[in-house]
Amino acid sequence: MQNFIAFDFETANRSRHSICSVGMIFVENGKLVDSIYQLINPEERFDGFNIRIHGITPKDIQDAPTFDVFYHSIKEKIDNRLMIAHNLSFDGYALRDNLARYQMESCYNPLLCTYQLSRRLLKGQPSYSLDAISRYFGISLDNHHHALDDAKACALIMLKLMEQYELRDFDSIYSKTQIKPGEISNKGYRSSLVRKNKEVKK
Repeated sequence: MQNFIAFDFETANRSRHSICSVGMIFVENGKLVDSIYQLINPEERFDGFNIRIHGITPKDIQDAPTFDVFYHSIKEKIDNRLMIAHNLSFDGYALRDNLARYQMESCYNPLLCTYQLSRRLLKGQPSYSLDAISRYFGISLDNHHHALDDAKACALIMLKLMEQYELRDFDSIYSKTQIKPGEISNKGYRSSLVRKNKEVKK
């Protein structure tokens, strides 16, 4: 559990497969050791709503690689690594949809969501958004909706949750949250499973 990749995508429009930037933070032995930030040509139109959120325009990505080129370049670096997003219901499916779009073989990755974990562990918060949970833990998030900054905040939130609630492995996560990791592989995609209506252990 001390080794994982936190990741975040921004999209050109409301379609999950329209990824226009990627941020990844690599954590080893509980320390942030490496990062990747890459603009992506989504081969899709840009929506003004999305541009206002992240500030990325069609001009910014005109020389950027498409997602298939980017994914091929990092496959060896991410294969068999735990990957964590703050909103897996978006970022996880964005990854799945892009792999399907380009008919690419997937790495194997177990998947977790700090949004789901925070909802189970940090009871009574008015919001569980990335910026709200960052403020709760005193994590700086000056450039929200920049994929690398969001991935870094996700990584730091995960480390805080692991330390505060002694999340040592998938078994301890399930014991305390009733959440099982999802996974992506050549056999398909499954998002993390949240068992409903169960009291969690402190």
